[in-house]
Amino acid sequence: MLAKITSFFMSVIIFFAEVLGVPVMTSENYIYYNLSYGEHERHTIDLCIPKNTEEAGLVLYIHGGAWIMGDKEMYRDTIKEISEKFGVACAAMNYRYICDTVDINDIMDDVDAAMNRIKETGKRHGVDINRSILTGGSAGANLALLYSYSRVENSAIPPVAVMSDCGPTDLSDDYYFYNSELGKGNAIGDKAFIEQLLSWACGKKITYETRDEAIEEIKKVSPLYYVNENTVPTIINHGIVDDIVPFRNAQSLDARLTEYGVEHYFNIYPNSSHGLDKDPECSEKAQQLFYEFIKKYL
Repeated sequence: MLAKITSFFMSVIIFFAEVLGVPVMTSENYIYYNLSYGEHERHTIDLCIPKNTEEAGLVLYIHGGAWIMGDKEMYRDTIKEISEKFGVACAAMNYRYICDTVDINDIMDDVDAAMNRIKETGKRHGVDINRSILTGGSAGANLALLYSYSRVENSAIPPVAVMSDCGPTDLSDDYYFYNSELGKGNAIGDKAFIEQLLSWACGKKITYETRDEAIEEIKKVSPLYYVNENTVPTIINHGIVDDIVPFRNAQSLDARLTEYGVEHYFNIYPNSSHGLDKDPECSEKAQQLFYEFIKKYL
């Protein structure tokens, strides 16, 4: 009963904090819920800013969902836990879903805008949030990698490292056109759904037969093609039997990072598919690697 009462009052506090645009204050953090960073209804972030510090790094979580679904709510408890554990700022963001008028490059602009809002909000509390680590799963991992590899020089809070959980790294891979899992249960059919999804992602109409004509657009939203000697340190977590994002996407990224001498860790889940839920020892290793990155780079 006490837990239900506490949960109810917390919900009331969060509701009024959202309406008023003010933070919920704890002994260690200022916590913003659904803080707006733009004009679209999905331009919102949850943000924890540590107290009693003049500067801090940021951990930013980006949710997955094939770029067409999902929500930052899944990280609501995580951002508070990470912020308190390491004394860093921590946030989770929503972004516009891809469609006829929004592609992955537009979502990169959303991440830019979210970074600006986080930077400004930190300054309001006397905290210089000046470096970041991005992470996400699946489509969120694609976005985290792509932003960390392609927009580091122009970001208000430059990425210094990134972690990917089963993220698509090369959308030119033929696998995506044959993978029935991506389209399972969709009324428009598997092949049509996949071609539509990739067309929206790249901002250009793509079919299997015409994909070569859109190769430049495809590469622009594929993190693999941005790797160079200055690429930020990276953690790759991927399941060998992933039936949505092929394991060879992770292998390609590992090979490219190795080629350019980039610090990275390739954490292979031998029994797991896209959910990374069959190898608890690998999940524990991923958590420890991420914690080490936070300590080292933030």
